[in-house]
Amino acid sequence: MWAEIPLGFTIPGTSINSISTFSIMMILAFLVGSYLAKKEAIRKKLDPQIVEHHVFLSVIGTIIGAKIFFVLEVWDRIWIPDSNGFWETLRYVLFYFHGMGEKYPTQAVGLWESLFSRGGLVFYGGVLGAAAFIYFHILYRKLPVWEYGDIYFMMLAIGYGIGRMGCMISGDGCYGYASNINIPIFTMVFGPNSVMSTMGVRVWNTPMIEATLTWILFAWMWYIGRFKNYKPGFLSALFLIYNGIARFLVEFLRINDAMIPILPHPTVNGQILPHHNHWPGNPPAYYFENWHWYGLTQSQLVGLIIMLIGIIWMFKEKLYQQTQKK
Repeated sequence: MWAEIPLGFTIPGTSINSISTFSIMMILAFLVGSYLAKKEAIRKKLDPQIVEHHVFLSVIGTIIGAKIFFVLEVWDRIWIPDSNGFWETLRYVLFYFHGMGEKYPTQAVGLWESLFSRGGLVFYGGVLGAAAFIYFHILYRKLPVWEYGDIYFMMLAIGYGIGRMGCMISGDGCYGYASNINIPIFTMVFGPNSVMSTMGVRVWNTPMIEATLTWILFAWMWYIGRFKNYKPGFLSALFLIYNGIARFLVEFLRINDAMIPILPHPTVNGQILPHHNHWPGNPPAYYFENWHWYGLTQSQLVGLIIMLIGIIWMFKEKLYQQTQKK
């Protein structure tokens, strides 16, 4: 896997001399999604220029939402109470780029450091941010919400898969723990050029698993579902149900801290293993070999919530019913 591609020069005014493979895949996801969304809008006799506006809004909303959710995810490392009290902690968090990391460099990260880092994007936060920006624009323009919504959730299915490929190619740590079986592509070793190497340990390639699952959904939507006369909102609700279930199941293989512990926390020789993103560099091989699922994660809880929202919406509004062709 390859985290960065050298540019061969330094961008003027910065220290940047490479581009991350993850960012390339994110750009590709937006390009593919916008191209197909405009084609579908034309087919449905909607305004493709509106789609272009929404692509722009979705880029802004995705970045803002994903970053906000990332801050919430690492808040326990941003807000580390100072011995001098609340106000001293607040001063460091708000007025120092590295926040409490100025005092505890191996334990803490800064609020602004997290917001403006090149990484740290949480998918569900990005979806909510993009959805909010687009939704309010649709309301402002008095457009049919779910006529457009079904297009965008269909594009989200293919874009999510491309984004997950970015996680795999960069080896950014969104993979699973050690696998005792070898399944080509779905289990693999992330090498030294990854953002985070697995130190020679074969792990579950959860980004590829998620990408495959979501592309199956997109294939059905694109080649079958969009030609059926389901009620507006059907494809949107279907995505919520499908993605919620898929994410809930894949999290059993992925390295993520539990919000609701059920089993004992992973340990080695009686010492608790911290989450791999908390290590000051690549963790040793025994980290991946000894991690296991030990409780419901943040993503599993969110997955359950959006699945339930999708199911209730689907059956309450009877979105599965097909209308007569006009």
